[in-house]
Amino acid sequence: MSEQQARFRSPRVSLGWEGRNSAAELPELAIVGYGPEGPIFEDPIQQVQIQFVSGGGPRLELIEPAGAQSPVEGILKRGSKLYHLAYEVSRFDDAIASFGAQQYLAVSSPAPAVAFDMRRIVFLASATLTLVELIEARA
Repeated sequence: MSEQQARFRSPRVSLGWEGRNSAAELPELAIVGYGPEGPIFEDPIQQVQIQFVSGGGPRLELIEPAGAQSPVEGILKRGSKLYHLAYEVSRFDDAIASFGAQQYLAVSSPAPAVAFDMRRIVFLASATLTLVELIEARA
């Protein structure tokens, strides 16, 4: 395993899953063993609502737009659901620089996120449009 691979083997990894109505997704996800972890987070900064669910596979972030200007609106219009890979990183700024060195481009500015106790997040995209979310670890 390379140093780069080891750096992103985080116990706090999730998959972003977009939809118009997270509550409508829950019964289908329950069939495969998923259930809500806690409350729905409303994030006016990111313009989304997020419900974390866990079960028999990776943790999921059920993400729905919280308004017409939400960045997930475009993703939903393209018919996508599985949206991004998320990693919690202890050295947030170093991780951004590391991805940048691998030709990932920031598609958002680092910003606080309600669902992560106002810790910073950033989205980065590769040339093949793999989207990665970095989440600043707790201090």
